[in-house]
Amino acid sequence: MYRALFIIVPGMFLALLAGCSSTSEIPSCCWIAPPDINLTGQKTVIERQIVGEYRELEKEAWVVSSVKTGISSKGGARDEEIFQAFRTRDEARDQVRKFKDEGAVGEANTGLLGYIGTSEYNRDPGKKKALLSVMEKENGARRTIFRRTLVKAGVENPTAEQTAALGRKFAEEQRAFAKVNDWIQEAGGTWVRRK
Repeated sequence: MYRALFIIVPGMFLALLAGCSSTSEIPSCCWIAPPDINLTGQKTVIERQIVGEYRELEKEAWVVSSVKTGISSKGGARDEEIFQAFRTRDEARDQVRKFKDEGAVGEANTGLLGYIGTSEYNRDPGKKKALLSVMEKENGARRTIFRRTLVKAGVENPTAEQTAALGRKFAEEQRAFAKVNDWIQEAGGTWVRRK
């Protein structure tokens, strides 16, 4: 029989006191305390649903989650195009963040990155070329994810409008996750800094 059940949400500690007997103020029981969880700008909800798995169980983190989507994986086979696109995005993540922090790149309302430009990049063609190369790799990976998501959802030959619609949904999510001072393009087309 349980004497007490304590759940302390802010500290994310869960202790189940079962049959504890002690004369001190702190019972002699087994305490289960999950490690600290560090939240980062990991993959978006759409990306995790597309892949069909959560890879958030990392060093020093416990995550229990469940996803229900209409996307089925045929025979449980992994979509290599999507995984390669995620790898490409992971490789470019730090560079994209740097460009966003510098104010040279923003999240367009299409779900792709947009070139904002700064005097530094506009003066140096080599730097601008490197930035545009990273942007094209990132945008290519995003386009692949949009197209393959529709295919996995049962759309045999996605149209440009279907792909664009998914891109706009992705853009909404990116605007919501943007950091303060990031450039974001509103649905109407106006570029603004995130407040």
